[in-house]
Amino acid sequence: MSGQVQTLTSASGLLSLLDEEERELQYYGLTQLEAVADVFWTEISDSITKIEVLYEDESFEHRKLAGLVASKIYFHLGEFDDALNFALGAGDLFRLEDTSAYVQTVVNHAIDKYIELKSDEAEVDGRLEAVVERMVERCFEAKDYAQVVGLSIEARRLDILERALASGDTKSLLAYVQRDCIDLIGSVKVQRQVQELVVKVLMQLEEPDYEAICAGLSKLSSAETTAGILRHLAEGDEAKVLSAYQIAFDLNASASQEFTKAVAAALEPREDGMAEGGGAALGRIRAILGGGETLRLHLEFLFRNNRTDMRILNHTCKLLDSRHSLAHSAVSLANAFMHAGTTVDSFLRDNLEWLSRASNWSKFTATAALGVIHRGHVRHGFRLLQPYLPEGASVSPYSEGGALFALGLIHASHGTDRVVAYLRDALVQFAGAAGEVVQHGACLGLGAAALGAGGADVAQALLGVLYADSAVAGEAAALGLGLALMGSNDARALDEMLAYARETEHEKIIRALAVGVGLVAFGRKQDADALVARLLQADDALLRLGAVHALAMAYCGTGDNGAIRRLLHLAVSDVKDDVRRAAVAGLGFVMLRSPEHVPRMVELLSQSFNPHVRAGAALALGIACAGSGAAAAVAILEPLARDAVDFVVEAAVIALAFVLIQQNDAYDPKVADVRKRFAALIDAKHGEGVTKFGAAVAQGIIDAGGRNVTIALASADGQLDMAACAGMLLFTQFWYWFPLAHFLALAFKPTALIAVTRDLRLPSLDAVCVARRSLFAYPAALEPPTAAAPAKIATAVLSTTARARRGAKKGEDAMD
Repeated sequence: MSGQVQTLTSASGLLSLLDEEERELQYYGLTQLEAVADVFWTEISDSITKIEVLYEDESFEHRKLAGLVASKIYFHLGEFDDALNFALGAGDLFRLEDTSAYVQTVVNHAIDKYIELKSDEAEVDGRLEAVVERMVERCFEAKDYAQVVGLSIEARRLDILERALASGDTKSLLAYVQRDCIDLIGSVKVQRQVQELVVKVLMQLEEPDYEAICAGLSKLSSAETTAGILRHLAEGDEAKVLSAYQIAFDLNASASQEFTKAVAAALEPREDGMAEGGGAALGRIRAILGGGETLRLHLEFLFRNNRTDMRILNHTCKLLDSRHSLAHSAVSLANAFMHAGTTVDSFLRDNLEWLSRASNWSKFTATAALGVIHRGHVRHGFRLLQPYLPEGASVSPYSEGGALFALGLIHASHGTDRVVAYLRDALVQFAGAAGEVVQHGACLGLGAAALGAGGADVAQALLGVLYADSAVAGEAAALGLGLALMGSNDARALDEMLAYARETEHEKIIRALAVGVGLVAFGRKQDADALVARLLQADDALLRLGAVHALAMAYCGTGDNGAIRRLLHLAVSDVKDDVRRAAVAGLGFVMLRSPEHVPRMVELLSQSFNPHVRAGAALALGIACAGSGAAAAVAILEPLARDAVDFVVEAAVIALAFVLIQQNDAYDPKVADVRKRFAALIDAKHGEGVTKFGAAVAQGIIDAGGRNVTIALASADGQLDMAACAGMLLFTQFWYWFPLAHFLALAFKPTALIAVTRDLRLPSLDAVCVARRSLFAYPAALEPPTAAAPAKIATAVLSTTARARRGAKKGEDAMD
């Protein structure tokens, strides 16, 4: 046949056979055309209607062959929908085992079409389903189970997924699904169905993996089943008890506060007083789930290993004029970040004169810094803040409001009933214009303490403050509401928030509601698309800003192409600079699990003529590449740190601190240069206040937690950390309101390897590490300035004195 193709110079003769009345001649012509279609497709395409007529003629015995020829021609024309349609009509003549570009392209298009139809819950052509089924069977024969798993999840064919999990290496496939697949499913409903199937298969194993099972149950919010497993393990041998402890630690690190509280409540002793096994172990498990044990271990580590360089902080404090609110807030934030979680507040005690210069909101920020410094110190939170709380000796509403905010930060994601009730009561106690500053702090603190676990009572209390229409208190109430209902996608709450955003005239409240709406949509993926569409249609730019935050939070960590496409479109097309900046920064949230792709994605945006887009690109790099030390990110941020626009420099230096946190000179020699850059910006005599603010905050971030914490928006096993994502989003709002920068502390994670015994005590152990010791060394402390000895200067001699001396010498010589 190949020889015949080589001798042919035109397909016109074969095409003329299609005009014959004899079926055999038509069949022969189609057979020859099918063989030469890849060579003469341009000529054949002019007569494609003749082939289609034969295909549509049901009396023609070889109509399938006509469909195959038409499919090949449309493939070469780039009309893949038509090519697929005719290939389906070709039936068995369309051979899946063929490895040609034509077959591979049409099959891939068929799978994409099938997935699209199944996702839209539309009716699927039986012929299309048959092709996909044949392809799946080929994968099973080749034992390519990973491809089957991916196809079955995207096509929502759980029957195929279950068969694949049972046919291959079940444990490795289950791990693959849990680690790399489930979080990328766009539909929350399908994600739940897949998770239920995974948990079901895990429980059917001869040796169930209880850690994986409980991780799945936490996503299903199945607290009772999880408690049953932990109770079963607590009543077993020592290995099972230790496994229960590890599961409890993992749940505390990755599950929501609402879920861990529900599991702990289900493990409470029985009311009938009957004895049950594992009583001591169950008590420890409840303590771990409550977060107390993890917080205790982290506090001990951060306090013991605090390496904060006080010379840096004191030098910055000396250079910045504390009489200005901007400079005072910068030092407060730098101090809070440097000592985050260490419980070391000596800087405040040693600089009482500096602290006394704080006024109004600077005083609020400085007091709230205590919540960052003592974060996790839940046992003594009230006692530490007693002098500043409303019942204490404080006479300033700014100190009282800051103390309530600090109380919430100390108990962030670990709010006890007492703390939540205290903060909720403060909203009622200080209602009215006179107490709006105190209410502001109480709303922020309540949102932090009840993060993701706010019930109806918390929501109603915050809505009550919101409806009072106070710009100061209403702003915090909107943010607190978003924190308390984070990830719930509560339709009623969203409707009330959006309705009020259209009613109020306070821009601060509308902007805060935009952020709150984004928090409520956290992790909801496609379920949030309707909300995003509503907000994008709004004429008010602040509501479109809410659409950006909803997109970033709903698809956080998914890398979803649709979300990225929409954010990029807003970044280059919206008429409001705030929306464009937030859209670019939102890319960092969506891509935080794929940080290696972010520098290439925002490189052109970092060179935009619009400074707001450049600032957003810097924040996107910082958010996605936090703690990675990524050289590609640093290469883009360094030129931005020398930008001509002050707020671009501010964003760039903060992003550099994000990326280079927990990095030293041995890991990247540029770290020393970046630190010098921060100091130079602060020391610049005629520098802009905004750049100095950014540099001071960056100094605090890069040395955060006594140089013992990093920034992580996901747990060690790759699960998104709700509190950390909320903290990072609220930190980016410092652009409008400096005190919100304190929320960054929620994203700090201690960099330590901590092990405990059965009694939850620290053991004496040695860890083997093959990396160089210098990679883990703390940065060198800032050298104190040395006083140079004054150089001896020669005595000045006047010209008249010199002439007199010369004259006297001549007189002596003459006498001699």
